[in-house]
Amino acid sequence: MPKHIKALAVAVAGALAVSGAAHAGTACDLLTEQDAAKLMGAALPENLKSDTPPTAQNGDDHTMVCGWFPKGYKLATADGPPERAIQLTVHAMKSAAAAKGLHDASNEGAREIAKMMPGGSKFTPVKDLGPEASLEQSDIAGVQIATLRFVKGAHAVQIQAWRKDAAPAAGAVAAGKQIAGKF
Repeated sequence: MPKHIKALAVAVAGALAVSGAAHAGTACDLLTEQDAAKLMGAALPENLKSDTPPTAQNGDDHTMVCGWFPKGYKLATADGPPERAIQLTVHAMKSAAAAKGLHDASNEGAREIAKMMPGGSKFTPVKDLGPEASLEQSDIAGVQIATLRFVKGAHAVQIQAWRKDAAPAAGAVAAGKQIAGKF
């Protein structure tokens, strides 16, 4: 895979995640270290937390992120995807309509990015998590990536799971069902 495509994919994931520097307790309450280890089949030390408060400039989007990555892996500075990881991003919006709008824009953007990637991505609906839920599956540098997006009330939720040794889709969907049950 060309380095610029790999860098673009990592940058996109990093841009979605690194939106603040404060502790994202709510997101990490929804996806704990124990949950991450069970879903991904290995212990993953907590590596990334952020909490961006809602403002008029960000569309009143309270963005909370909690990511679990291998020891020493830094999403913001990595030159490739992790061999195994899971990350939760929750966008708490003012209304269900605003959450759906953000969700739709995120899915549209993902489809556009997929068109630029060799091999693209496969998109499938996930009916168990509502009519808007979708699962994107792709492969970057030999690492399989599953990105689950769904809406729950006034929350637009995204779960990204990475696995080099196995398909991560089941773990992403299991995490989504667990997290949706906590709202």
